[in-house]
Amino acid sequence: MVEHILFKKGLREIRENLKQYITVILIAILAVSLFTGIYANWQNFKYKLDTIYTRSNMCDGIIMTSGNSTDLTDYLEKQDIYFEQRLYVTAKMDSYNLNVLTFKADSTLNKPAYMSISTLTTQDVLVDEGFITKTGVQIGDQITVNISNVSSLGLPLDTLDLAFTITGSMTHPEALDNSEYSSNFLYVGEDALKNSLYNYLKTTIYGAFVTEDLVSELLNSTNNEYLLKGANTATILDQVSQDFDVLYALERADLPTNLTIEADVLQAKQLIYIFPVIFYLVAVLIILTSISELINKEQKNIGLLKALGYSNTEILLHYTNIFVILCIIGGVVGIIIGPIIIPNVMNQKYNILYQLPNISTPIFRPFYLVSVIILIAIVYLTAIFALFSILRKVPASSLRGDNSYNMKPTLFDKLPLKKDKFLALKMALRNMKRKVSRTFMVLFGVMGCSALLLCGFGIENTLDNSVNTELTLIPFDVHLYYANDTSYAADLATIPGVVAVDEYTKKDVEIIKDKMISSYIYILPAESNIFVPSYNEDSCLITSKVAEEIGAKVGDEISFIYNGSSYNIMVTDIIDISFSQGIFISRARGLLDIEPTNAWLRTTNIQMNDTILAEALNIAGIYNGLTITQLKNQADDKLSSIRIMTNTIKIFALLLAIVVLYNLALLNFKERIKDIATLKVLGFEVREIAASFLLEILLLTLVGSAIGLVLGYPLMYAVLAINENPLLSYIYHIDVISYVITFVITAGFSVIINLVMSGFVNKVKMVESLKAVD
Repeated sequence: MVEHILFKKGLREIRENLKQYITVILIAILAVSLFTGIYANWQNFKYKLDTIYTRSNMCDGIIMTSGNSTDLTDYLEKQDIYFEQRLYVTAKMDSYNLNVLTFKADSTLNKPAYMSISTLTTQDVLVDEGFITKTGVQIGDQITVNISNVSSLGLPLDTLDLAFTITGSMTHPEALDNSEYSSNFLYVGEDALKNSLYNYLKTTIYGAFVTEDLVSELLNSTNNEYLLKGANTATILDQVSQDFDVLYALERADLPTNLTIEADVLQAKQLIYIFPVIFYLVAVLIILTSISELINKEQKNIGLLKALGYSNTEILLHYTNIFVILCIIGGVVGIIIGPIIIPNVMNQKYNILYQLPNISTPIFRPFYLVSVIILIAIVYLTAIFALFSILRKVPASSLRGDNSYNMKPTLFDKLPLKKDKFLALKMALRNMKRKVSRTFMVLFGVMGCSALLLCGFGIENTLDNSVNTELTLIPFDVHLYYANDTSYAADLATIPGVVAVDEYTKKDVEIIKDKMISSYIYILPAESNIFVPSYNEDSCLITSKVAEEIGAKVGDEISFIYNGSSYNIMVTDIIDISFSQGIFISRARGLLDIEPTNAWLRTTNIQMNDTILAEALNIAGIYNGLTITQLKNQADDKLSSIRIMTNTIKIFALLLAIVVLYNLALLNFKERIKDIATLKVLGFEVREIAASFLLEILLLTLVGSAIGLVLGYPLMYAVLAINENPLLSYIYHIDVISYVITFVITAGFSVIINLVMSGFVNKVKMVESLKAVD
């Protein structure tokens, strides 16, 4: 009978507070879906990478030397670690950079995780999927690879041109990076390499002396990389770095080929600590306020239940069970839609940046339940806290209710104004003071929503500013790519409409200080007509992104590795630039004697750019190029993934704003039903009563939005800082118009929702609302 009465009472409460309960469910859905979605994105991304590493038996560390090292081999053989040797050389096919990796019949480390062929033999030559996409080469085609650092092979030649037949494609653990500066990979079996090298050497002046056994012996003595696998890899790498002359000795996560994707896995994890935390805090506080206010409204009913003989435990469970059910409903929906929506959105970014195969990931993870359990725990704790003082009262005291408020006059009340002036404003201020907790909730809700919205707009502004900064520092009209390292300045200068030609050399290098990263070196002309930052013969400019990653500052000595050789150079200036990442030196310095690989052109009229580009491409040796307009379009395409994330933030922020503000407005309206009825009895017009609602929310929105606008910039910085993109360096900026739009949207939602609530004033029944036990 007792349970039947409580059940009927619960149904009645649901009918009376249905709108309030729906907002609680929606808030729970938003909080849980964002938390589980971002957590699922991290776990899915990590799961795919771990699957590739496991299937390929990825090593724990790599040591690279300038050539075969007998001493290092002897040292490793005495250690408790498994290792393999291989040959690793950089090469080019036409204008495309390649990393050539060799494997033997007994190689077990760093194998392809997935292959288009069923069985791998030492006669096979595999390429990564990105190579096929970039070059258009098909399986079965023969390609010619140029190796310029032949000295690492111990041959008295300047270059090697080796022919290989592509036998398949692969997903290799070192060839996952799909960014612009990354080189593609050629996975070559030892027999395929021997045959190609033998055929090439037979065509040289040494042909008469070349035998297959000689080539085999030559290759066996030129292994320059050691792949390590074992629990003590880190210790051995540290020791090798100190005791041996090696180019680098790095753990897997710090390898140039894996650094970016490993960092992105960490960034995917760190996102959990930003957006879900903000949404969760807002959701928790709103749910907390809703429970507290609804329980306070039920004070007389609680007194009646106690008078009827219900225990404190039964009363507590009655009120908490409703909210637990609401949180479970919202949590279950959030668990379903979050891991579906967020990872699919973020996958658009990962598909642009990485070569990841379609790997199935778990649909459900037990950790998703943590977000629901937290909400349920908060419900119980909040309900206990809200009911504690009420349950301590005797039934008669609870039934009497708490209809009086110990309100002291506000500062505004003390001003020498006529009593009938500013009545709506006085009512708004008194209500805010009377309900401090709800006032704080409105401020916090508006603050969170405006900060998230400004963060979204700020990310877009930063992306646009980053692109514009690049084009301000290097204001070219046409950019050209050379097929051969040679100069075409004289030919380019004859094209009508070209007013300046800046030829430069761009090479991929590994830059080292505190750690090593893959980037570029730019060798600029002695005097530039286009490159804006000033430099001279002794200058070494480094971009701020690269300087931050390797821990360099002005005056520091850094080193870079090019073609197996290491060079030291001192940083003279750090510049903020977006796409052109790396270090910049003058050709007059004479550090690297390399002919130009690219050119920037300035033209008389941007309308002529397409025509000038077409004429430049007719010059033999210039294989590609783009205009400034095409570059902007490319930048938009590459940054589309970040814009997708930005739009997701905006949508969630808008949904949160609507639900939160509606919830708080509904609470405010229900709390003041008796006040509204009293004012109507006293003869106040509906517009005067509604004005107090609007003034209250406008004041709170103004203050909350102002705080949110201040927090928007650091929030944007935090989001982009943990979502670094290898394609560019962010140059942070938020336009003034973004602040205005954010405020207008937040304030607009608040006003619209409270206008809707004000329309309910006419529906308040004066007699029923003013009924009270006392």
